[in-house]
Amino acid sequence: MIEQLLQTALDEIQAGHPVMLVSVVRSTGSTPRAAGALLLAGENGLLCGTVGGGLPEHRCLEIAAAQPTVPHRETFVLDNRQAGSLGMVCGGTSEMLFTPLDDPTPLEAALDALRAHAPAWLCLPLDGASPLVSQDDTLPARPAVIELHGQEMLAVRLADEGRVFVLGGGHVSLELAALLHRLDFRHIVIDDRAAFCSPARFPDAERTLVAPFRSLGETLAGGLAPTAADAFCIMTRGHEGDTDAVRFALGTPASYIGVMGSRRKREAMFARLAEEGFADARRRVVTPIGLDIAAQTPAEIAVSVAAQLITWRAAKQAV
Repeated sequence: MIEQLLQTALDEIQAGHPVMLVSVVRSTGSTPRAAGALLLAGENGLLCGTVGGGLPEHRCLEIAAAQPTVPHRETFVLDNRQAGSLGMVCGGTSEMLFTPLDDPTPLEAALDALRAHAPAWLCLPLDGASPLVSQDDTLPARPAVIELHGQEMLAVRLADEGRVFVLGGGHVSLELAALLHRLDFRHIVIDDRAAFCSPARFPDAERTLVAPFRSLGETLAGGLAPTAADAFCIMTRGHEGDTDAVRFALGTPASYIGVMGSRRKREAMFARLAEEGFADARRRVVTPIGLDIAAQTPAEIAVSVAAQLITWRAAKQAV
């Protein structure tokens, strides 16, 4: 998680410990991670993050330990047919940037932007100089090398602007919210039962809102109004709640609407929505929600839903 990485780096700097940010600048061919992957190394090794694990990451940690204050770039060849390679058979190359962190200011600015849900990019000069934070919303959604202030920099967006509205606070939602937090998805949980929707139950949710599903328009008015960057995961405790939630979601530009339920429940819902004039319900609504991995338990279903949301997010970023 980018927030954890930034906070850890800030804590280490404030404690007077050397810390190195390792990032993948470019990758070609088959490599463990693409551009924008981040790893934070301290004097005792890995602190958090990953650039793909295995031998390349081990080598990065060795370099960071040996030269904790030296900025530089290094290209790793992951093809054992080439001279100077790491002896791996992946077949690609990874260019790594080593950025010593000693100034808390850009890290504080990045954390402030993340916590305010403001669009922001962590920009890492390719000469290894101190990073800066940009809020220029014309920067690319996916990690890329750009020119900024006359320098080449790796720009990494700090957070996706989209939110996941989890409608229903039951067993699957509880498991899903934990995964969404780990996967850096902003999420808001809504249920009509206070006992199933509270900050104590969902500590990592951006908000928990207790409201009837039939009045979601009022609940999500103003700054909470869903946009095309947002998703709905609908898993209320009953058919009526699901239908109310889907009816509302179809009236928004949300680009993902997933509903948990059986085939019989799905067909009954679609028939009712068709009678009400929602001609695009079958096209826009994903049901049963999640990838087909033969999931049974709440945790397994949550994994399938989270995997589908990862695909949805990646498709948005590729546009």
